[in-house]
Amino acid sequence: MLAEISFPIPLRRTFYYLLPDELELSAAPGLRAVAPLGKRPAATGVILRVLPEKDADLSKFKELKSVTRLLDDEPLFPEDALALSAWMSARWGSPQGLCLGAFYAHAPEDLPAPAALPQPGLASPPGELPELKKFLETLAAQRGGAYLLRLAPLERREAVYPAVFHAALKEPGAQGLLLVPDLSFIPALQAALEPLFPGRVGAWHARLTPKKRAEAWAGARCGRFKVTIATRTGIFLPFKDLSLALLDGEHEEVYRQEEGEPYYQVREVLLRRMAALPGRAVLASPCPSIEAWGAAAAGDLKRFDAVPPARLAGPGPDVRVLDMTQYPGDILARPLADSIRRAVGAGGQALVIAGRKGYASRLLCANCGWMPRCAECGPGLTLLKTAAADPVLLCRRCGKKEPKPAICPACGGRVFRDYGAGTQKTQEALSKLLPGTRIARFDGDVLRGSLKAMREELESFSKGEADVLVGTRIALRELGAPRLTLAAFIDADSDLSSADFRASEKAYRAFYGAWRLLGARGELFIQTREAGHYVFSRLTEMDYPSFADGELAARKDFFYPPFSHIVKARFASYDARAVQAAGADFLKALSFLGRPNCAGEILGPVIPQGQEKKKFYSEYFLVKAAEEKTAALCLARAQALPQRPGVKYFIEADPHGFQ
Repeated sequence: MLAEISFPIPLRRTFYYLLPDELELSAAPGLRAVAPLGKRPAATGVILRVLPEKDADLSKFKELKSVTRLLDDEPLFPEDALALSAWMSARWGSPQGLCLGAFYAHAPEDLPAPAALPQPGLASPPGELPELKKFLETLAAQRGGAYLLRLAPLERREAVYPAVFHAALKEPGAQGLLLVPDLSFIPALQAALEPLFPGRVGAWHARLTPKKRAEAWAGARCGRFKVTIATRTGIFLPFKDLSLALLDGEHEEVYRQEEGEPYYQVREVLLRRMAALPGRAVLASPCPSIEAWGAAAAGDLKRFDAVPPARLAGPGPDVRVLDMTQYPGDILARPLADSIRRAVGAGGQALVIAGRKGYASRLLCANCGWMPRCAECGPGLTLLKTAAADPVLLCRRCGKKEPKPAICPACGGRVFRDYGAGTQKTQEALSKLLPGTRIARFDGDVLRGSLKAMREELESFSKGEADVLVGTRIALRELGAPRLTLAAFIDADSDLSSADFRASEKAYRAFYGAWRLLGARGELFIQTREAGHYVFSRLTEMDYPSFADGELAARKDFFYPPFSHIVKARFASYDARAVQAAGADFLKALSFLGRPNCAGEILGPVIPQGQEKKKFYSEYFLVKAAEEKTAALCLARAQALPQRPGVKYFIEADPHGFQ
């Protein structure tokens, strides 16, 4: 007998191994097996199937090696992780071995013996939440199902989520998974859930020590933890009886894994996994993604609002849209600068959101307009100031750094101007406006610096120690501020001018998030050069359901998700003709699109602006497929293209970048 084994390697193939007589009866799909692989004497993979030698295609194998040993007596996952990983592979294009490896990546080679489950402690019941009554009753009565929970703007997750898990996990062995977009949310949620499940609330995130990670993994698998709070990789944890999975802030982009393979979207994996168990899936957000909103409209999710609309009635913060064409060259328009000075002077706090991190979004030659771009991947470079050295230029896509040029290579000019205000430049402008005022900064660069620095910056504002906080949109994640009276977006166009079809959704969600942080007497300022954009006409009521319904209708008209599945194919080279030839290959490979049972369309080629001035050429196509299986076929055909010399191929499903 043979075992077909998948290994967590970036190859789109599986391997056949002989099963020794003593392993034939115990080998089964889903078990981990140790076998030699290439030059490695022992590699761990997962058995996909067991089959007779006559049923296997062995034409590519010169010799068959044998399985050394099995690590498990039974599969680690009660649901079919093999089928789920195969679906992930087809959906996002990563090799199945890597997709399957995501489930087994943290499993110890020798599984710990099942520990005795702790005796249930004296639990404190959650507080009454009348607005959740109908949802909690539905959740308690169902074993399966998928739900969209729209949280009220003023509700805190620390009050809502304990009630949700208390209602859903009444059975002795039932377990819950709470996924959060940021590990900084875990301590508060753990403290909120601990009174309900004393000693049985676990945590899972990237900063755990190896020992703590092993304890968290084993605690979930054996049932020791009643609830596990985790960041996105927690979707792959094994559970003894996973009954409820809740995705907090389901709209957050961090739930899309795109930095490296395997690629996936947590929301979709969660819904698929809970349907396979079966179990209950809850997507929670004050501003659900349009994809989730569309699923609720189609009946795939059952939607609940945590608060009836009447509770949201009443005056809200004053919203002012400032047309920056009337304030050329200003980082802060005069009305905004005056209001910030007045708010801080009266003892209030101000939150200022910049379009991006760094000092300035672009550097331009004052004489000819030349702009430095990344030689490796093409986008314009961000100007970044550092305390220890001269300013540098940074590519936000690939991370490459280079010194700020002294001479323009196009015209020889020596005068450069920076364009756009990043968080550093905004902080500098506010320091001049408010001398002696403590101004904190919170952006991705601070996050990457250290967790301690991140907490210090955010807590200084939340505790009222800092008067102004400058940040990117990540600063809006449940920020608490006792004296917050003003919020401002100084460059709303950085989102609205994006080629991303989600641009309006992202911008409105950011405005809505800032608005709900302010009290009734607060002020929300938005600086823009596109004051006529339709998003601004929606800000008077701040009614997210109304906006989402309108956005959903627009997505349907233009055939964008959730009414289609998108595949993006980008080709780049120093040879323009080679890029065009690769694009022609792509169109030919996807010529079946549009035929019966393969509904869809292709947009492009789209050529980035300013390419005529570059020596590096690129273009991309967007494929819109009506069905998931059609999109998977398009993705597979694109990945199978024979690659032309000197051309880089970038193929991805569900793109979130459109440069």
